Amino acid sequence: MKVTAFNGSPRGPEGNTEVMVRSLLNGAADSGAEVENIFLSQMTINHCRGCRKCVGLGGQCVIQDDMQILIHKYIGSDIAVIATPLMIDNISGMLKVFFDRTFCLGNLRLEKDETGDCRRSRSKLFEHCVMPKIVVMANSGYPERGNFLAIKQLMNRTARNFGMKVIAEIYKSQGVLLSTGIKRLRPKIEEYSKLLYRAGEEIVKYSKLLPETETALTEDFMSNEDYYRLINMLN
Repeated sequence: MKVTAFNGSPRGPEGNTEVMVRSLLNGAADSGAEVENIFLSQMTINHCRGCRKCVGLGGQCVIQDDMQILIHKYIGSDIAVIATPLMIDNISGMLKVFFDRTFCLGNLRLEKDETGDCRRSRSKLFEHCVMPKIVVMANSGYPERGNFLAIKQLMNRTARNFGMKVIAEIYKSQGVLLSTGIKRLRPKIEEYSKLLYRAGEEIVKYSKLLPETETALTEDFMSNEDYYRLINMLN
């Protein structure tokens, strides 16, 4: 099994997003998966031009950049981990550009999915590929989980449009604490990292999160009131 993480954080390996991704991939690797961690911030990914030349070329994009490699890593994975910080209530800009460039996977012929909604059918170059299962990971400096609603909707609709399935969603509010140096919080951060490691094991073994793991991952590091006070003091 191949598990590939596409990390959309502008901070790359220095971001809180990577703290989450690293623990999950460690669990996946120790469960026998081949893992790869890709930082989009280190890649050259140009904006989609909307030229639709890929349609006439059967799915081959005319832009020569790192997406030529990344698109094959994406469809060549059994599980794609889509990771991002919350940025203006949504995924990061570079991750959105990445998804815009996956336009080449489809052609202009429409078909209806099992929900009755239309989607584009697969391009000739990719018509026989098996699309990956999706794990969504995001973190936010805000304490409320409602801030992830746009990401949740976007990723589930994106998966539907390409005939994929979201098998796990891991959203972490109070995310700035993931890399905190506050000593009294380290035990909680370490416990959360262990939960992410377990999540990595479970997506490899079961293609889902077990209910107790899913619930535990939603627990906050501290109350919202304490978080407000701490962040405002630090700032």
